[in-house]
Amino acid sequence: MKIGYRLALAILAVGFIASSAPAQDFYWTSASARSLSLGGVYVPSSGDAVGALASNPAGLSSLGGPSLNLSVTTVFARGSFSNSANTDSPLRDSPGALPYGGFGMPIGHSRFSFGVGFVPDLMSVSNWRYVDPRGAGGVTYGLQEQKSAILAGRAIAGFSASFGPKLSIGATFGSDYNSNTLIAPYIFQSQPTLKGLKTLLNLNTSGVGWNTSIGIRTQLSRKAEVGLAWKSRTKIDSTGTATGDAYALFGVPQGSPASTFAYSADVRNVLPQSVLASVNWQATSRWVLAFQTDWVNWGDAFVNLPVTLTNGTNAGINSVVGSSTLIDGVPLNWKDQYGFHAGGERVLTENASLRFGYAYANNPVPSSTLSPLTAAIMSNQISAGFVYQKGRSGFEGAYSFDPTAQESVQQSGLLSGEYNNSTVHIGTQNLTASYSFRF
Repeated sequence: MKIGYRLALAILAVGFIASSAPAQDFYWTSASARSLSLGGVYVPSSGDAVGALASNPAGLSSLGGPSLNLSVTTVFARGSFSNSANTDSPLRDSPGALPYGGFGMPIGHSRFSFGVGFVPDLMSVSNWRYVDPRGAGGVTYGLQEQKSAILAGRAIAGFSASFGPKLSIGATFGSDYNSNTLIAPYIFQSQPTLKGLKTLLNLNTSGVGWNTSIGIRTQLSRKAEVGLAWKSRTKIDSTGTATGDAYALFGVPQGSPASTFAYSADVRNVLPQSVLASVNWQATSRWVLAFQTDWVNWGDAFVNLPVTLTNGTNAGINSVVGSSTLIDGVPLNWKDQYGFHAGGERVLTENASLRFGYAYANNPVPSSTLSPLTAAIMSNQISAGFVYQKGRSGFEGAYSFDPTAQESVQQSGLLSGEYNNSTVHIGTQNLTASYSFRF
């Protein structure tokens, strides 16, 4: 278990070491190349294990035989940040590749099918380098790396049952492997003695949580199909270490024993529950049209990010606080997100098809808690893709483009005014390649 856990975290960390994901990619409700090229719409009858495990497990019943799906996704991000101390500081982007996949098959000649796989659940990596603006008491740490990463990948086992040609029901059980990284000047937000004060912080934690999903697929007619799926929320308690240096706050040289510290760290993440509803229509022998709407319950998940630091090593800080333990919470107050997706597929030949799509979702991040490290503000996405079948093998590609989004903050709700009168620009491009094999 420990080896698999570390391997999953390594795949996530290496894959997205320095890229930034927008809101529609931040929390994945679809993962197959077909879904991504159709604007995020999952088609339950598509017959791919990855799509069913990630979106609607009832789709496992559409597998005609053993099927293996392997995919890799790359994100190219662009962005800039401006505030009182910076003008258009660029996002530092080094694209990485994230692999994932799944296997599924019917169970003999029964009505049951099963699948197993590993898919991304949540990805946010923001890597900047800009001047730390003056905060409480005029404290600044100058030009600094500002990096935040929240990564979660789900190992899944799923089952489905078919009740005739028109109805199937499925469920999954998943284990979410999560890692959190923060390298930045950290402003305490709620700790009674330290709130508003700032220190350099390097925090790394990892943990595991559990979730489930349920899905239904029904055939309304020979040409129309409807899918409905729900995924539970996931609570993850992650543990690790936090080190730092408050030299600018204490007015001592950097690296001084009086200002450096180390703690054991605990962070609780809550990944939201979500619901999606899809419909696809075989308009003609060559055209398939697909639509989906979804709801992501950020309002009950990203409310506050609790951080607990224990076993502090700095005697001076322990004396000021009156304890070797610090408990702080970063306010988020995200809003629920509603997404609308539409896509089409055009059959060109017996072996090849083209796909295209569009997606819109409201920005869940309020300006009161927005920073470059939490800028999941993307709302629009256009996509395209293709598939080519050669015997039992299938080759698919998907490309999506998120136009640059802008969000401005006038009066920030975060202490101590560093993000007042700031502006963030973010845009991305995604490229996904997939290979499937039907045994």
